[in-house]
Amino acid sequence: MALDWIDDEAPPAPQGVIALGDDARALLARLQRSLDGATASPLRATAHHDALVVLGAADALPWLDGVRYIAPHPDAPMLWLPTHQRPTLPLDLLGAAMLRRHARSPLLLWPAPAQLVPLDRARPVDATLLSRIAEHWSTA
Repeated sequence: MALDWIDDEAPPAPQGVIALGDDARALLARLQRSLDGATASPLRATAHHDALVVLGAADALPWLDGVRYIAPHPDAPMLWLPTHQRPTLPLDLLGAAMLRRHARSPLLLWPAPAQLVPLDRARPVDATLLSRIAEHWSTA
């Protein structure tokens, strides 16, 4: 289903970031460097073949060029969107339809390239998780 997107004039506060492609690999490297012996991180992360999503408080989120902010939308709390855009469809109805169809929540709906990313797989950021992501990407 193709969606039309508009600028969000009242964006929610960021609660995560997404990076795609080379930017995702750069974000992974940044996270690996930031651990530097630390055992606990206030962040959670999930990844797939071409994206890395990091969740956490706005002041703890990593930043670098190419990373985009995301957050749940107040009209559909289980539907995460870019903070700067939103679909033109009513978000409460869209969120309910997505949850009914995919039976997972929360879900990140990303506009380009269009994708739906389950966020329920996000795990605490630690050396083991980051190593698993790097290994997965090296074999993909």
